[in-house]
Amino acid sequence: MLTDIIEAPDRQTHLMQQTFRRALTALSEPLRPLVLPAIPAPPGIRSALWALVLTLLDRDVTVFWPGITATTQSNLMFHTGTRLTEMPEDADWLVLDVADPEAEQFLSRASIGCHERPDAAATILLLVSNDATEVLAQGPGFKDPTYLNLQLPESLVTRLIQNNHQYPLGVDCFLVTEHSVSGLPRSTRLTMRTD
Repeated sequence: MLTDIIEAPDRQTHLMQQTFRRALTALSEPLRPLVLPAIPAPPGIRSALWALVLTLLDRDVTVFWPGITATTQSNLMFHTGTRLTEMPEDADWLVLDVADPEAEQFLSRASIGCHERPDAAATILLLVSNDATEVLAQGPGFKDPTYLNLQLPESLVTRLIQNNHQYPLGVDCFLVTEHSVSGLPRSTRLTMRTD
């Protein structure tokens, strides 16, 4: 089990600092893939996801993580102290896999904050797929409107387009591959390419 693996404190701190800086960069430079430090992860968990979990989650937040295994849950509790919730609307963070048929429904139930507290919105760690949907992306962090391929099915892209329409409310997302992360803040405007 990972709970038996103790990294040297200075090395662990360095890896978490690297991951934190890249997570911030990912949101300020939307949809630019950034490689995260490789770290040991529980079986079946992407290294990049685990790096983000260890860096961004702590005992002060709640997490909705459907399908989490007992091994991953015990490692999550040991390393972060975060609390799990069974209700997506109650979570500060959601870990969703686009391969899950319920991912879109869970995303639609995530907290988008309120006008008095837009910062109370949830943040999504979204495990992307091999699907590709071409979009036009623009907004803060883009010098010019840019065509990109998102590793998401069209239905989820449509949901994320709707998310931006609620700005300044809405969720912020991290799109997570095996080794990298891209940021998709609520301020990014997406348009599906139809031609």
